[in-house]
Amino acid sequence: MKTVLVPLADGCEELEAVAITDILTRAGAKVVTAGLRPGPIKASRGLKLVPDTSLAQIKDQRFDLIVLPGGLPGSISLAEDPILHALLQDQDLHNRPFAAICAAPQALAVAGLLTQRTLTCFPGALDAFDCQWTNTGAAIEIDGNLITGRGPGVAIDFALALVHQLFGAEKCAEVKQGLGI
Repeated sequence: MKTVLVPLADGCEELEAVAITDILTRAGAKVVTAGLRPGPIKASRGLKLVPDTSLAQIKDQRFDLIVLPGGLPGSISLAEDPILHALLQDQDLHNRPFAAICAAPQALAVAGLLTQRTLTCFPGALDAFDCQWTNTGAAIEIDGNLITGRGPGVAIDFALALVHQLFGAEKCAEVKQGLGI
């Protein structure tokens, strides 16, 4: 079974977090949600989310995919977390896929994972960072093992792109059919 880590921080974008978790679960992945700290988190629009665990408890595990939901101030918190940086750097070092949507590529920039990459993100989310990458502004961008999405408006398409990358076209079509797409 494919394993997916979805880190959650206070202020994350709930639409993205739920779409990612739901659609990857429908595809058959074991999705693990992990808070930056133990206990429930409050998403950007006030929804209370209860992570399965904390990042500290799973810091030595490996995942087939790590996906960062965006939102503010959640993306800033993700960008400041050293455990997450280490997990993401290990993911990239072993050429396993990692993904971020909306403002969450900020965490990838701080972890040093965007240099010479092509990506997309929420408009203006990376303006404060001095790094060399190409931001296409597309809805979804795939550059090797890096998958990025523009924002909450493309959350379902982003999650489906993750299914396609992790499971292939046939499984993606099956999930789409189950969603009525």
